[in-house]
Amino acid sequence: MIKRILVVILLLAPLKSSGQQDSVVVPESPALDLLFLVAEAMVKNPEIQEALYDWEAKAAQIPQAGGLPYPELKFAQEEMPGFRFNEASYSRIELMQTIPFPAKLGSKRSIGATVAEHAHHDHLEKINDIVSRLRRAYYELWFIQQSIVLERENQRLLRQFESIARTRYVGGQVSQQDVLQAQVELAMASRELLSLRQKEMSAKAMLMSILNRNEPDTLGFAVIPETVSFKANLDSLISLGLHNRPMVLHDSLRIDERNERVALAREEYLPDFTLGIERVTSPLAGFSGWSVRAGITLPFAPWTLAKVSAGVEEASASVNAARSAYRATRLMVTANIKDLFYRADAFKRQLDLYRAVIIPLARQRLNLGLASYQTAQTDFLMLIDAYRTYVDQTRDYFMTRMNFDQTVADLEREVGSASLSVTK
Repeated sequence: MIKRILVVILLLAPLKSSGQQDSVVVPESPALDLLFLVAEAMVKNPEIQEALYDWEAKAAQIPQAGGLPYPELKFAQEEMPGFRFNEASYSRIELMQTIPFPAKLGSKRSIGATVAEHAHHDHLEKINDIVSRLRRAYYELWFIQQSIVLERENQRLLRQFESIARTRYVGGQVSQQDVLQAQVELAMASRELLSLRQKEMSAKAMLMSILNRNEPDTLGFAVIPETVSFKANLDSLISLGLHNRPMVLHDSLRIDERNERVALAREEYLPDFTLGIERVTSPLAGFSGWSVRAGITLPFAPWTLAKVSAGVEEASASVNAARSAYRATRLMVTANIKDLFYRADAFKRQLDLYRAVIIPLARQRLNLGLASYQTAQTDFLMLIDAYRTYVDQTRDYFMTRMNFDQTVADLEREVGSASLSVTK
C-alpha cells in the first residue's frame, strides 16, 4: 500500500506548487494537500477497490479458461438381482477425460487474458473518474471557503460603513436611512455567511465520502496555486487522449477479444477427443481386466455444419459492432477534449481580465466611494453600489477560478492522465 501511495505521489507531483495562494487571506486552519488526498482516495475509495478486486478476479480466470474440463469417474453395478450389490454380474469403474482440440485451449486462454486486461482498464478508468470527482469537489470546497472569507471581509467593511454613517447621522449630516441601510446590508451578509457554512459542510461531506473517511474525521482549508497557466496544445491533448485514455484502450481491446472469439468459433470445426480407462470385474465369470475407450466429436457432420457456421457469423458480427463502438468512443473523446480545451482557455482569459482590470478597478472605485462618503462628496447609495460591484466581481472571479480548475480536471479525465500538468 505504501509503495502504491509513493507511486501516486510521483505521478501527481505536478499538482503541487510553491508560492502564494490565490485566496483572500492565508488561512490559519490546516491546509488540505490535494496531492495526498488523491493518493488517499486511490487506496481507500470503495469504487476503486471494487474495480481492483474485479480485475484480480478476471485475472484468476485465465488459467481456468485454458484448462481441461473436469474428468469424470463412473461406477456401475450391472445385472443385479434386485438391489443386491454383492450379486452383480459385472462391476465397472471408469475414468473419462474430454480433451478439446489443443488450439481451442490456447484461444480460450488468450480470450481470458484479454478479458482480464479489460478489467485492468476498467480499474484505471475508475481511478480516472474518481480523481476527477475528487478534484472537482476540492475546488468547490475552495470556492465556498473563499466565499466565506470574502463574506467576513464584507462584514468588516459594512461595520465600517455603519460606523461612518452613524457618526454622520449624529452630526446631522445624513438621515437615519443611511444607518438603517448599512444594518440591512450587514444582516444580509450574516445570512449569506450562514448559507455558505451549510454549503461548506455539504462539500466536506462529499469529499469525505470519496475518501471513505469516518464521520469523526475533519477536513481543513482547501488551497490552490496562485499562478494560473494554460499552455496545453489541443492536437497533443487529442493524440494523448486517443492513445492513453483507459476507456479508449478498453474499446480497442474489445475488437481484439471479438477477433479471438471468431477464431475460437472457427475452431469449432475441429473435433474434440475423449479418452477413458475402465476396470471390469465379473465374479460369475471369474474375469477381472481393463478396457480402454476413445471417442471423437464430429462437428463437420452435414447435420452440424449449420450450427458451427452460425456461430462464426455471430462472432464476426460482434467484431463489426466492437469496431463501431470503438470509432464512436474515439469521436466522443475527441469532441469532449475540444469542448473542455476551449472552455478552459476561455476561463483562463477571463481570469486574466479579472486580475488585471476588473478587480483592481472595482476595488479602486470602492475605496474612492468610501473616501467620498466620509467627506460628504457622495451619498450612501453610491457607496453601497460600489461595494456591491466589488463583492459581485470578486465572487465572480472566484467562481471563474473554480470553473477553470474543474474544467482542467475534466480535461485531464478525458485525456486519461491525472498528472497532466496544464495548470502550473
